[in-house]
Amino acid sequence: MKYLASLCRLFLGRLFLGRLFLGRLFLSLLFLSLLFLATTSVSAADSVPVIFDTDMADDCDDAGALAVLNELADRGEAKLLAVITNRADAAGLSAAASDAINTFYGRGDVPIATDKDGAKVSWNHPSSYTPALATEFPHDCPTDKECPDAIRLYRETLAAADDHSVVICSVGALSNLEDLLNSSGDQHSPLSGEELILAKVKRTVIMGGHFPRSAKPETNLRLDPAAAVSVTNRWPGEIIWQGFEVGAALRCGTSLQTCDADNPVRRAFELRPYLGGAAIDHGKPAHDQAAVLLAVRGVQDEYWMISPPGRVIIDSDGHSEWRTDRKKQHRYVAIKGRPERLEKQIDELMVRNQVSE
Repeated sequence: MKYLASLCRLFLGRLFLGRLFLGRLFLSLLFLSLLFLATTSVSAADSVPVIFDTDMADDCDDAGALAVLNELADRGEAKLLAVITNRADAAGLSAAASDAINTFYGRGDVPIATDKDGAKVSWNHPSSYTPALATEFPHDCPTDKECPDAIRLYRETLAAADDHSVVICSVGALSNLEDLLNSSGDQHSPLSGEELILAKVKRTVIMGGHFPRSAKPETNLRLDPAAAVSVTNRWPGEIIWQGFEVGAALRCGTSLQTCDADNPVRRAFELRPYLGGAAIDHGKPAHDQAAVLLAVRGVQDEYWMISPPGRVIIDSDGHSEWRTDRKKQHRYVAIKGRPERLEKQIDELMVRNQVSE
């Protein structure tokens, strides 16, 4: 009987310890699950909603920038709301090329629109890479002329967004931004363009100009100087300017050699002539990739220096000049330290996790 009693006590003790262990295990798993959900919620809440306004036609840094933006979205840092093109080329396939890149990243449903007045900033040469991206890679976007209107998509996207949440990243002509400023209320919002920007846009990052002063007109401002002047003088919120000199100090793209042949961004860099070869052989100035990084991650102190508040003055030819003015909301950035540190970030973001879906 004593032996039987001992066995019972041992059994009950182990049962108690087992339940205690299982209880603690359950609580641990519950805690980890809640922590995961909280982290996921924070990441989703912290994702930066971005409208990407691009001249996906001549230079392949636009393709690289869209790759960076998609990778940042994969990491939960950004949410790509729309891609809007601002420059027409002879191929008329800037939107299709953009959609091919988004589709490669599993975001073929991101809306794309084009500037219907693109003739005023047209580039009357066939692009070196947009036809290949449009014909060699999966997508469902029509030609630029058949795409939705840029300003209609701008207004629809902004109207649906939370107040003061959207970051606009412009890496081409400022024609779309001027047209948005001039737009009137519609079925998406009764607000004027200026009112809609003021209500919905958190900040705008513009790749354009030279700072603090340009010796010659910079391409993005020269494409439509009247629009550049209008946007600079009338935009109702914060603008962070990234001048030409920033991207000129960076060389990115050789890392795409490690990507598979089914990668449309690699293809764009293979086809873009540069320095007697291709951009993928030598790397290419990373103007637009840096602008996207700045738009999503902000002015990271370890990588950027930023000016005090002021305003940018643009003349009718596209020259730019910086003037300090505490009452204005313009700033411009410069690279802090060695450019190689930014190059490394950009190259890693252009190639990582590029797996066709």
